[in-house]
Amino acid sequence: MRQLLSIAFVFLSFTSATYSQCIQSPGVQRTIEANNKRFIEAFNRGDAASVAGMYKSDALLMPPNSPIIGNRLGIQTFWQQLITAGIKVVSLKTDSLDACGNTAIETGHYELTIPKAGGGTTTDYGKYIVVWKRQGKSWKLTRDIWNTNMAAGG
Repeated sequence: MRQLLSIAFVFLSFTSATYSQCIQSPGVQRTIEANNKRFIEAFNRGDAASVAGMYKSDALLMPPNSPIIGNRLGIQTFWQQLITAGIKVVSLKTDSLDACGNTAIETGHYELTIPKAGGGTTTDYGKYIVVWKRQGKSWKLTRDIWNTNMAAGG
């Protein structure tokens, strides 16, 4: 029992020290928001290579209703398909961002404009969570997942 309590104490000490390093950092938030702006601009001008360049080489993209995409070329191909389909990113809005050393966890919501098959467009609203990793002086996407707020089939 004593050994179990000692192990639990060490574990709790480690996890509380790790979580105490997570902070809301205005500087990191400004950088991430600038990256989101660059993402939108690159996407909307049809530059899937620049969008994919914002991801680490070992990043995972987890789009809705699709398997995980686990390399930069696959990520570029995915975004190119959406660009070719005529989708436009209207906004990415950060709701919260916690920086934990070289990792930042961002949650937010998005708005997309999607062309309809018969003409016109529809708007998709949803939420996302991404994990950023610092590489040198820049921040790169390492995990990216999102889903819609819209009703299924609508």
